[in-house]
Amino acid sequence: MSTIRRCPGGARRVARCTQAAVSALTCIALGACATPGGQRTPTAHSAASPPAATSTVTATPRATAVDPGRAATSAAATAAALASATVSTLRAVASEIFRDGFGDNRNAWFTGVFQEVERNTIEEGVFKVSWTGKGSSYELYELRELRDFIAEVDCRVYRGGGDGSCGLIFARQPDASFYKFELFEDYYRLYLVMAGETPALLAEGNPGASVRPGETNRLRVIRHGATISSYVNEQLLATVQDATLGGGKVGLATDSYAAEGGVELWLDNFVIWELPA
Repeated sequence: MSTIRRCPGGARRVARCTQAAVSALTCIALGACATPGGQRTPTAHSAASPPAATSTVTATPRATAVDPGRAATSAAATAAALASATVSTLRAVASEIFRDGFGDNRNAWFTGVFQEVERNTIEEGVFKVSWTGKGSSYELYELRELRDFIAEVDCRVYRGGGDGSCGLIFARQPDASFYKFELFEDYYRLYLVMAGETPALLAEGNPGASVRPGETNRLRVIRHGATISSYVNEQLLATVQDATLGGGKVGLATDSYAAEGGVELWLDNFVIWELPA
């Protein structure tokens, strides 16, 4: 794992890091992870199976009604209502500690060209990350380490389709260990990266109609104690139990899985709330 920090110390609110491509994670019988050409997105560089999940993914209970369509709709609505109630309850006791709508660069995000394959700009009220090759990077909010929090960001895969992803990094440690929630237009995953070890997959799946390909999607992670929940567009995707890492830095991530590049991600409205322990 190679980590590059552009602006150590001082009052800077964000710092830039890069991560080695997470290639050990693979899809488990998920057809939605394949591109039309048949190659899985993201591209795997290892044939090894992913580690067994150490946490349980929350799923909507299987319907028993005679009408499967109506039952599925009802179950999804119930799950969405419960998730919304949980978020509302937590927000009521949370304290907002950071917000950036990217109207300017007052928080000193990295802009410019990095390692010849990544170009970052802040324009038109959006943080834009363009890739001309394969790569992965993240930016951290540096002023606080958080364990219990809510983090949200708007993301649009402006170019690149299934070859691009947006994500939220959290519990990032000084040794570059962290959790990451990563979202594609047809796939999501939550995983744990321990420095020097194979990433551990905690949850994955097909977000289905919850994601609007080519449009802006709202990502959210809630961590409270050992419970980690990931959302897109107010829809709960997965809840896992994992307390491997304690408090750490929270940030934004972008990835390009296309060797030829052509991937551009737009990020906006990044907000972090701290939750009481």
